[in-house]
Amino acid sequence: MRPAMKVAIATLLPILFSASEGLSQDPVPAAKAPPALEEAQTRARLLHSSLGGTLEVMHRDFFRKNESRAIPSASLEDVFRKIEQEWGITLRWLASEATVMNADHTARDEFQKAALLKITRGEKEVMAVENGTLRFAGSIILRNECLKCHVRNRQSLEDRFAALEIRMAVQGVPPPKGS
Repeated sequence: MRPAMKVAIATLLPILFSASEGLSQDPVPAAKAPPALEEAQTRARLLHSSLGGTLEVMHRDFFRKNESRAIPSASLEDVFRKIEQEWGITLRWLASEATVMNADHTARDEFQKAALLKITRGEKEVMAVENGTLRFAGSIILRNECLKCHVRNRQSLEDRFAALEIRMAVQGVPPPKGS
């Protein structure tokens, strides 16, 4: 794992989870009971904000014209794996057909397809609960400086949108209607 990613992980994880788990710096094992829905929604928003901001800073600070560098979203996938291992939270980039650079970031299921559609139409976040799992997709804005790679043959400089999906188990979710 890259040193910058280790620093990001060591900094973010205690902050993200200390509010409801006490002030311990120790990660909560993934096997611990899942949080209540409201807590999971708050955590998803905090993760989205933290990782979206980290992505912007990485682009600003580490992407220099005419220099070969790692792709920031790919670098953050190291952080995603660590969060999944330690916290049982799954994070995944989602890109629309217009902005995709990596086929692994295309929508795989109906929630992801619907979330991308809503986000490209202006919604900031989309949430659903499926089988005891909160699914949160938050907007990632691709500004003009991002478009030179993401939309090479663009006809305008207007912002485009992708998303970050965050999935985590929740407790206390009512059963589906009709059960």
